[in-house]
Amino acid sequence: MDKRYLKKSSNKARKRLVVILVILAIALIVPSIFTYLGLKSAMSHGKGLVAAYKNQQFESLRTEVTASKNGMQGANISLGFLFWLRLIPFLGGYYSDAKGFVGAGAEALVALDTVLINLESAKDELGFNGYPKSGPERVTQAANILNKSLPFLDKIQVNLAKAGDSVKNIDTGKYPDKIGAISIRKNVEVVKNFVLGASVAIKEGRPALMATPKLLGIPESKNYLLLFQNDKEIRPTGGFMTAYATLTINNGQVSATTSDDIYRLDEKLLNVCLTKICSLSPPAPIVKYLPEVSGKPRTAWSMRDSNISPDVSSSAKEFERMYQLLGEGLPFDGIIFIDTQVVEELIEVTGSIDVFGTKYSAEVDKRCNCPNVIYELESYAEIAAKGEKDRKAILGVLMQQILARSVGADVEKLPQLVETIARLANHKHIMFYMHDEVSQSALAKLNWTGEIKSYGGDYLHINDSNFAGGKSNLYVEQKVTQEINIQKDGTVKKKITIEYKNDQPFGIWLNGINRDYVRFYVPKGSKLVSSRGSEDTVNTIEDLDKTVFEAFIQVRPQNTRKLEMEFTSPYNPKGEYKIMIQKQPGAKDFRYIIKINGSTKADFKLDQDREFKFNI
Repeated sequence: MDKRYLKKSSNKARKRLVVILVILAIALIVPSIFTYLGLKSAMSHGKGLVAAYKNQQFESLRTEVTASKNGMQGANISLGFLFWLRLIPFLGGYYSDAKGFVGAGAEALVALDTVLINLESAKDELGFNGYPKSGPERVTQAANILNKSLPFLDKIQVNLAKAGDSVKNIDTGKYPDKIGAISIRKNVEVVKNFVLGASVAIKEGRPALMATPKLLGIPESKNYLLLFQNDKEIRPTGGFMTAYATLTINNGQVSATTSDDIYRLDEKLLNVCLTKICSLSPPAPIVKYLPEVSGKPRTAWSMRDSNISPDVSSSAKEFERMYQLLGEGLPFDGIIFIDTQVVEELIEVTGSIDVFGTKYSAEVDKRCNCPNVIYELESYAEIAAKGEKDRKAILGVLMQQILARSVGADVEKLPQLVETIARLANHKHIMFYMHDEVSQSALAKLNWTGEIKSYGGDYLHINDSNFAGGKSNLYVEQKVTQEINIQKDGTVKKKITIEYKNDQPFGIWLNGINRDYVRFYVPKGSKLVSSRGSEDTVNTIEDLDKTVFEAFIQVRPQNTRKLEMEFTSPYNPKGEYKIMIQKQPGAKDFRYIIKINGSTKADFKLDQDREFKFNI
């Protein structure tokens, strides 16, 4: 073969390779450069946006929002030219995430720009006067901005819906926990949840947004009773009621007026009932499983045990019935239930807090192998239970400081704060019971009211009550397996297995024998076939339009137990199997497994109420 021909062929091949490399370089480098420049501009003007808001300069705020929006939109367009990166294993997933976050940012900034355009005429009324505001003043302003924005929410719904769609499928679990000292996964989760939360709020949560100004004391102040439930001593609505505080909210500004432990209220109730007849006969489960310290069955029902119904509004009404026996009426507009998870996560955002010489922080405490704030709260609960006369009412002071830190937080921390509160409510660590029916209905649409729902399919709610078992729910874990068998005639037979595990050693007051009154809420008309593991005869009752199987089990430290229920269900699926599983307020995110005819259909952490539809 002619050497000149071979040389020409070789040169052509090199030229083709060079051309391909140049094209690839252009396809990668040019869009990357413009993406970088767009993001750099968006971040730079984002800092200007924050500064303009801090200085209450409306015109500068609008200018910086527009510039940030333009930068983010430019970056989003440039990222679009890198679409081929999706095809590269491993890298493609991260590219899709980046495209999703940048696209969501662009849509969110368009929405913010629209809001500011519509608020232009009200800027003076809203207090944009060029002078920085204090934390409480910013809260009042934010509440007024929301109130003024309500008439034009439709204008931004499409943008926020697109933003939510852009991030909803991002798997935050694949990100590392930290790189150096920088939290990666948590920051990604905060951004994703914040965007999704805004999307849900503007659509499903529209009634709640409409009710928010009223709930925040605009135009009239509101009083709320804050009930602290100890989820480490789990009870039907989230935990043993340990303490309370009264909050007043006026134009968005919060102040705690009174605070004490729940035993003080019960002491007052006892004194009142010495002089008049009080209807306080305890329900059967309390008589049976929650004896007095002496071992004798209880003869009176206390406010601290009033949350026996797993339906939060039902328990709230029972608590209020007892409260009214004090002769003080109902000096509040509703009840807000919180648990230790709320205090812990808010302190993670605000930083450690000192109350009466005791430090409350999110750092791990070796005395319990748990966050320090949890140990101190459990210690306080133990002191309150002993009834020491000089016990201090810490809840009001602690919440007052947390609220003060929260409203005074840097503007940059506000998205994390909002995301944290919304997530805690979604995961049933914050629950609401409002006297105003419109407000209650609005919060119910967000699933923030802890109701046991009606459902046209299969249903399950497992409710645990720790009766005199210390704070052992700090350590008890559960795994729930549902084995669903659809018979040839279409009828459904189910077996539910709960595996309990406490791998921690016995503790004097934190970890002890978990005395668990367990209720299985299943479709009305279900029939028990057999049961295993209950230390008492399983009883079948009806409650909240459900059939309920009642059982009792004791889980000891460094031990495991298993509880099984087998029953037939009246549910007759057609073409698809629908099931709703409702999480117990305050409960950990336990693992659930669903099997249908031997095939695993779902394996997940129950962090909130879930609905599934399976083809059969």
